[in-house]
Amino acid sequence: MSLSHDPGRSSKPALIGRFLQANTRAIRQKLSRRVGLRTLRDALPEDWSVPDSDIARKAEQAARALCDDFIMDHSHRTYCFAALLAAREGLKIDREVVFIASILHDLGLCEAHKNDTGSFEWVGARIAHDFCKDEGLAEERAELVHNAIALHSSLGIADKMTPEIAMVHFGAGTDLFGLRIDDVPQLDLWRILETYPRNNFKTCFGACLVRQAETKPDSHIAGSMGMGLIDIIKDDLRS
Repeated sequence: MSLSHDPGRSSKPALIGRFLQANTRAIRQKLSRRVGLRTLRDALPEDWSVPDSDIARKAEQAARALCDDFIMDHSHRTYCFAALLAAREGLKIDREVVFIASILHDLGLCEAHKNDTGSFEWVGARIAHDFCKDEGLAEERAELVHNAIALHSSLGIADKMTPEIAMVHFGAGTDLFGLRIDDVPQLDLWRILETYPRNNFKTCFGACLVRQAETKPDSHIAGSMGMGLIDIIKDDLRS
């Protein structure tokens, strides 16, 4: 595995093509589940509990030192949804890697790094990779963390990668847009949202994305923002 490189702003045709592919796949998955061709396993709270490890605790501390509460709660929800969906699919994932990537995935939006050169996803990925190396994580796992963060907003790309990368993408997508929300049992959804509330999340998070698109017009997120990404962020996942 190698580190993903920042592609900058994607063209509108490319984004439309990826959106259509992803939407077609989502429709097929829903139909397969309805007709019984796709079944999901039951998931237990321990399937999406925070890993009890030193590096997981340090990753959370590092994120909390830099990120506002609304980003921290979003990052936790991203992990919970990612791990829960993986469990329901019966996927074997490195939950520690998924947690580290989820909890650090928006470092590029925090005050200290929002003006760093490059798309915010790759800014955060570089910081997270350095953190992993400093903490002695094996390079293969550190690269997984990097690429899961770098590609978390890459619709039509991340879902074709390793389970860890795909699940961080789906976890963030569930929290932002309700992506695959039908695969999340209502009781688990309520538990996650009660623990990590979404208070005024769309407004706060949307402002971060708007600023990135305005100050970095050639960044990866700027292309999606130009196509109305801000309008499809969910106010409430339970509605």
